[in-house]
Amino acid sequence: MNIAIIGAGFSGCYLYNRFKKENHDIKIFEKSRGCGGRLSTKYIDDKFVDHGTPYFETNEPDFIYFANRLERKGILRKEKNKYFPTNGINKFCSSLINKQDLIKQTKITKCVKKESLWYLYDEKSKCYEGFDLLILTIPAPQVLEMDIQIDDKIADDLSKVKYNSIATLILHDDKEFKINEDLYSSQFFKKVVNNSEKYNYKEFSSYVFHANESFSTNNNDKNKEDLGVQIYNYIDYFQKVKLPKSIYHIAHLWKYATVKQGLEYSYYLNKTRDLALCGDYFKKANLEGSFLSAKALGDELSKKE
Repeated sequence: MNIAIIGAGFSGCYLYNRFKKENHDIKIFEKSRGCGGRLSTKYIDDKFVDHGTPYFETNEPDFIYFANRLERKGILRKEKNKYFPTNGINKFCSSLINKQDLIKQTKITKCVKKESLWYLYDEKSKCYEGFDLLILTIPAPQVLEMDIQIDDKIADDLSKVKYNSIATLILHDDKEFKINEDLYSSQFFKKVVNNSEKYNYKEFSSYVFHANESFSTNNNDKNKEDLGVQIYNYIDYFQKVKLPKSIYHIAHLWKYATVKQGLEYSYYLNKTRDLALCGDYFKKANLEGSFLSAKALGDELSKKE
């Protein structure tokens, strides 16, 4: 079977890995420069900075079993029920796929079913053809933006899915610098991560600041550079010691970062079983939910007719 997966976040990469083991031909399409979604890593020379999800935790047995496999491969390290990356959180996804099957920097805007096969078109009208099964793992609003015919019921459900945004700012320098510990407990930040401490870097300081959902969502129409300035000004205001001028800033906005309102079922599969949707907006709104949604869909699709 020829399978097309749109979205190379965790759900998409998990399903790719699962169906590849069943000897299907698969292409996975991603509009960004690489896979991972919010499991994203910036490479600064030879250093890793996880500016999306820094780590994850789970008590779900199936997800623990899956993550433990990656721990044994050296991709993750485990502390109690928390999993930390060893060489970038994006490896959690990229280790699951073959690079030659990843079609990156390609935004699919139109999907057309002709007879029994799917034809996909990108922004430049390039056609990718001949897929028996199409799986969409992108956020609900991006599904609705696509030119694709879907059932009215699922379209209505997708329109009800709501997200919060998260704006992030990386501060890094080759020289050591410290931030005021009060920033860790500030209500302005959802999370502050000492990235260099996580990787035990000695001559490289890096912190990742995750602004709270309220600020990020209310300002998600601004460009990321302006958001970065606002976050930096807040940090600078609360610093007891001035930050060095040599510090570099990298800002990012995750528009669909966390699910505020999701759906009560685990995935969608149409009656002809050739169009499916899954992701963190189904059932449980987090990385664990992405796994459970993708696994449930995979279980269903793997059933023998």
